[in-house]
Amino acid sequence: MHLFFHMITKNPIVMKLFMRISLSLLLACFMMHVVAQDKIVGESNTAFGKYSIDAATETVTYKGQELESYRLCYDNCKSDILIGIQKIEGCKSFVVTLDDLQIVYTCKNGIFGVNKKPKQKSTSLNIKEALNAQQFTFQKRITNKPKTEAELLGLIACYYPVLIKSELFVQNS
Repeated sequence: MHLFFHMITKNPIVMKLFMRISLSLLLACFMMHVVAQDKIVGESNTAFGKYSIDAATETVTYKGQELESYRLCYDNCKSDILIGIQKIEGCKSFVVTLDDLQIVYTCKNGIFGVNKKPKQKSTSLNIKEALNAQQFTFQKRITNKPKTEAELLGLIACYYPVLIKSELFVQNS
């Protein structure tokens, strides 16, 4: 994996190809659309398939605070995902919770990307085995253009499935 990361960052041709693939994924995310006032649907272009996002009745607890949440559902994911939104002066954090895994995406100073690696809790899920470390590095800066909350949720819906090792969470048909 280290060799692959080194190859991407040191080889301009491979880096351009990677950037084009990333841009294609980003553009696919913008193909999402709002169906109703509080519902967003789109295609993740991953093994998780189509997604829908709507307001959740549950809350996400993060650092002892209860956060208003959205429910992210994919056609092929074993579990629904809750996204809690924490609004702090000049920053908005999205706490993405799937089973025992919490990952934080942040929009701060116009830069949106994954921010904090989760700490290992005493659960059956091994964090190191569940995360794609290479994608964690790449997703630190998904975009540096400010977006609406709905667009940021759509970006999470498209990028999150490649951040985690989806084979652990995809339903078997």
